[in-house]
Amino acid sequence: MKLSKKTTLQIFKITSVVILLYILLKIILIPLITSPQFIDFTANLGFFGYFIVIGYTALSHVFAPLAGTPGVLLGTTVYGIKKGMFLLYIASLISAVINFWISRRFGRKLVLKLVGEKAMKEVDKFTSVEGKRVLLISRLFGFSIFEFISYAAGLTNISFKNYFIITVIANAFTNIAVFLLFRNVDFHSEAGIMIWIGSIIGTGIIFGLFIKSYLIRKKDL
Repeated sequence: MKLSKKTTLQIFKITSVVILLYILLKIILIPLITSPQFIDFTANLGFFGYFIVIGYTALSHVFAPLAGTPGVLLGTTVYGIKKGMFLLYIASLISAVINFWISRRFGRKLVLKLVGEKAMKEVDKFTSVEGKRVLLISRLFGFSIFEFISYAAGLTNISFKNYFIITVIANAFTNIAVFLLFRNVDFHSEAGIMIWIGSIIGTGIIFGLFIKSYLIRKKDL
């Protein structure tokens, strides 16, 4: 079976990103966050460290070009999977509210400036298919495109109350599932971090494709 030029290019892009991320993790991030100096530094931050994780993660959802991986890594490696996932959950709720009201109040033009033209295409895909069931499915499986869903919801007719209730419940379910799956992983080891990040990327790609396929089917109905 011969792959199309577009498919080949997408595979090349994904492979390149995975390789670059691996190099970044292997050479810079993992040695840094597993070093005794860094662990001592974050421990001395105390309660303020929670705000750093929550704040950075929330900002990475609002400004799509900002990578959220450092926030995810920091939350789980420093505070453990249980506390780390709770911090990421709080951050996701904060960004969900901010993104929704940005798009609801200021419209598509400001969203375009915040996420960029390429990411805006993803937002438009969700905007074209609205409804509580679509939002629920997207929240459960579309964690890799969380911010796009938040922006898109604000551009539809869904009420904020329904949007927020679905987000709170679906995200809680997803975070609990992640905790149960990874609770025995050692996040202070290189192998544990690689398993964690690799799983996030892999499931993110798979669920992302599933959500896009689901939206296409709903749109065609």
